[in-house]
Parts: sequence; C-alpha cells; structure tokens
Amino acid sequence: MKKILTVITSAVLVMALLAACGAKKVELGSVMDSINSTYSLSGMKTIEDTDSLNRYYQIDPASVKQFAAVISSSAKDYNEIVIIEATDSKAAESIKTQLDARLRSQLSNAKSYDAGMVSMIEACEVKVSGNYVYLVIGENHEAIVAEIEKAIK
Repeated sequence: MKKILTVITSAVLVMALLAACGAKKVELGSVMDSINSTYSLSGMKTIEDTDSLNRYYQIDPASVKQFAAVISSSAKDYNEIVIIEATDSKAAESIKTQLDARLRSQLSNAKSYDAGMVSMIEACEVKVSGNYVYLVIGENHEAIVAEIEKAIK
C-alpha cells in the first residue's frame, strides 16, 4: 500500500512539474516593442498605467494582470493597439465588452468625421485568446494581430 501511494504521489508531482513547464509567460511590453520595431508606431502615445487604461477604455484596473497599449496622438487618427491579460475569464469577458464599445465609438466617430477610415475600422475586431484580449485598429491590423497571436500562444 505504501509503495502504491508513493508511486501515485510521484506521478502527480511529475505531471504538475510538466504542466508548470508548459506554461508560457508572455511579457506584453516586449510584444509591443516587437510590433513597434516592425511597424514603426511613431506618433503613437503609450498608455502607461491602469488609471489611464481606465480613462480611455473604462476597464477596471483590478481586472488587469498586465497590458500594453498605444493610441494615436492625434484625434484625427484612429490607430491604436491594446493588448490586455485579464486576471481571469470573467474579467476577460468584461474587458472584451469595453473594447467592443471602444471599437464602436471609433467607428461612429469615423462615420461622422472621416468617412475614408470607416472601411479600415469596420475590418477590425476585438479578439480573445484565453485571458488575453486585444484590439488593433490600423492599416496593418491583420499582420499585427497575427504577431500578437503568435506571441500569446
């Protein structure tokens, strides 16, 4: 009996170690740096803290584990990239709702002030992968989304 218990305990420990080794830690700031080096995000303003994130997106800071975000410095430009790791799946749903609202707002503004940007914004969408939620609005949104997805998977 003691031998069986030892074998079971050992097996559980090995599985736990393997599961822990498989967990991938993603540093969202590094992901954004990589995107910046590829797509030159000059003219973009970095959102530095969760209070600013809350101001722009109405996202509860307590629901954010980490994030990286840049927005256009100009009100006439709709480009932005927001990548957020939520604290859990419920927080991810809430963040998605807020980013969807932001996307709709940007689309509405474009329809009112810059019809040329409407089709570009309409092609964008909020994406969720596990606890990661991200929104990319810009000309290269498909390529940037692909880079984000590669980094977080």
